[in-house]
Amino acid sequence: MAISFLMSIGQPDESFVMTWDGSVEGSLLVMFGLLIMMQMLLLFYIVLAHFQPCAIYRQQLNETCRRRYGNFIFRRLLTQLDRALMHRPIVGEELTCCLRAKKSALSAIRLFYRDAEKVLYPECELDTLAASDVYFVLDDEENELNSAGYSSVNFDVTDAFLESLLYPKRAEPLPSRNKIIM
Repeated sequence: MAISFLMSIGQPDESFVMTWDGSVEGSLLVMFGLLIMMQMLLLFYIVLAHFQPCAIYRQQLNETCRRRYGNFIFRRLLTQLDRALMHRPIVGEELTCCLRAKKSALSAIRLFYRDAEKVLYPECELDTLAASDVYFVLDDEENELNSAGYSSVNFDVTDAFLESLLYPKRAEPLPSRNKIIM
């Protein structure tokens, strides 16, 4: 029964069947062309998976946010240390004023250490969306630093600089850009 069913379908059309008789070179060229096309598709897929344009753009954006955050935490440290140490003690309250200044300075340094470690040792990759949340700086805080006169502190805070501040004993000396006049 199955044979009679298959026989009733009819013979396949010869124009759609690739035969190896007669034109072996043509068949080999077609197979070689298909193989090259498959390799090109595989290469395109690998390149697209590795160099995702969105991920590269996001990584560059997050690196910019990371640098801005590094500059921000350094300027915030300077501001907080200035505020802590600028008060002149009142006669008779020198010890209390010094202890308050020391406490404010230590809290500023602890805050700087915590945030500098976020910059040096990120918890998430720079090509993820979470990185922009970690290095987020509020515009109000930035404007507060600018209005306090710290917008002129144009200092590029690099990883080496942060590391030298956090771990001064193991950091290599940074080359100075200042010229010494004798």
